[in-house]
Amino acid sequence: MTKPPGKDAADPLAVARKVHDACERFEADWKARPRPRVEDYLGPPEDPDRPALVEELAALEIELRQTVGEEPSLREYLRRFPPHADALRPLFREETDSGADEGAADGEPFEATVGLRPGDEPRRPASPSSSAPPAGGERFGKYELVAELARGGMGIVYRAHDTALNRPVALKMILSGALAGDADRERFRREAALAARLDHSNIVPIHEVGEQDGFLYFTMRLVEGGTLADHMETYREDPIAAAGLIETLARAVRYANEQGFIHCDLKPSNVLIDRDGSPRVTDFGLARQASQSSELTASGAVLGTPSYMAPEQASGDRKAIGPATDVHGLGAILYEILAGRPPFRMGTTMETVMQAIYCDPIPPHQLRPDVPRELEHICLKCLEKSPSDRYPTPAALADELARYIQGDVIAASGPVQKLRRWVRREPEIAARLAGLGLMSVLTEVNYHFLSLEPDATARAWVQVVLGLWAVLTLLFQQLKRRGRESDATRGAWILGDMTCLTLLVWIMGDLDTPLLIGYPLMVAASGLWFREGIVWLTTALAIAGYAGLHALAGLEWRQGQLGWSRPDALPFANVFIACLALAGYVVARIVKRIKAIDQYYELRRGG
Repeated sequence: MTKPPGKDAADPLAVARKVHDACERFEADWKARPRPRVEDYLGPPEDPDRPALVEELAALEIELRQTVGEEPSLREYLRRFPPHADALRPLFREETDSGADEGAADGEPFEATVGLRPGDEPRRPASPSSSAPPAGGERFGKYELVAELARGGMGIVYRAHDTALNRPVALKMILSGALAGDADRERFRREAALAARLDHSNIVPIHEVGEQDGFLYFTMRLVEGGTLADHMETYREDPIAAAGLIETLARAVRYANEQGFIHCDLKPSNVLIDRDGSPRVTDFGLARQASQSSELTASGAVLGTPSYMAPEQASGDRKAIGPATDVHGLGAILYEILAGRPPFRMGTTMETVMQAIYCDPIPPHQLRPDVPRELEHICLKCLEKSPSDRYPTPAALADELARYIQGDVIAASGPVQKLRRWVRREPEIAARLAGLGLMSVLTEVNYHFLSLEPDATARAWVQVVLGLWAVLTLLFQQLKRRGRESDATRGAWILGDMTCLTLLVWIMGDLDTPLLIGYPLMVAASGLWFREGIVWLTTALAIAGYAGLHALAGLEWRQGQLGWSRPDALPFANVFIACLALAGYVVARIVKRIKAIDQYYELRRGG
């Protein structure tokens, strides 16, 4: 943090705010998976606030790891943050008091001061039942763990050296060691068994499966080019290369499908890029064997990463999972390349899953105007909600991409598909415009054919208000598209809706009009935003609008002026207002319960 001119120390309040923000981001990322690293939240080494960040972030990470049964050690953290020993020791007071960190002074890694002779290799603590995975630089059976490459919800991957065969490998082990449950251990074994049966040039091959010190592990070919997530910008700048990448992945996934396996978790971090640029599919931890119906396979099939998840996975429809599910995953990867973000991403897991089930993603060209439309059509066809509307197999997708690369005509676009995607992508807009259009048509039908005493003035005002309502709807659509989708914007949208509805009821000139049903419908619809405050705001506006109409109806208006023609024939306003309040209470309670379930699910994912 840059110090203000003339001050010798940073503002304590600013430092506290900075530390608080870093901890909030770290905890949110921990819940989202894969696990974050404290090192990525510290800023540059010269940052004067780094000691405070290390102390608080390390304390938070230790607490989160302990909640899932791990046993973090002082030695591990001294190794990771050698200059900050004084800040770390208080976090492990029991170890410090027992002398566990004796000799780890002056910021040196602990292993360097515990009596190792020159030429000795660092050894793992003799604790086979420990849940803490080994760190880079330690020995693990016949393997030397060089460095940690990646960490996910269930496993951790190291760059390792096989001392028996003298070759580099990637070693993946189950994260929680001997404390892992039977289901986790069986799923881990199954991942190794499935991947070992797949022999394809674009699938990472398995070398060995074993168990050491209570940790299940398997080794695989070391792919040193990083994950696809590290190369996104390269493919984003070259649409033909992006299409070729997805075509190659599709043919690899087709091979896995033909062997009877559905990957179920295709995403950029599960695609490795070799030094020669060849992509390789990895991480079959959620792969479903099509011929199996075991509980393990069934439960694994509905897991996945919400931002990339197919609707049949998100909804738990196990019978619908098949090759088209992997087509959706491939389309999600292509979408992120084209748009620069995953197809589904909301503030919480629940909202992201709901979006994956019911909404279509924003067309990539709206996020990046230079996206080729033909490639966008292919991408969006992969992401269709119904598996029958997608390419039926990865092979069909690969063939379509080959046609695109060659400049041939593709079959992924059409006006019906475009309209259907737009309706799913913009359900609030589509519902409002459809409803307003229907009301406009019915107004004309009633005026020309059904009304015994047609009122041209009322008809004109109704059409004006409906037009205004449509304009407001399109305005809020633009605000949403530009990233202004906040609770304040939603509140303004609700206020516009209620104002237009109240004007329509007022123009109709009678409090027993069927349009009154619009008030409780608005209250019910507000629950789809999953915000209690929005529900109560909608309820309050509905009550205020109806109460205002009821008050106006009690006034006497001159003949010919818009108003109530029968102020002496008013319905019981208190009953209707009580019903609106009750509807708001019920919807708000439902939203609150759904959010509580979502919070519980977020915590479980974080564990």
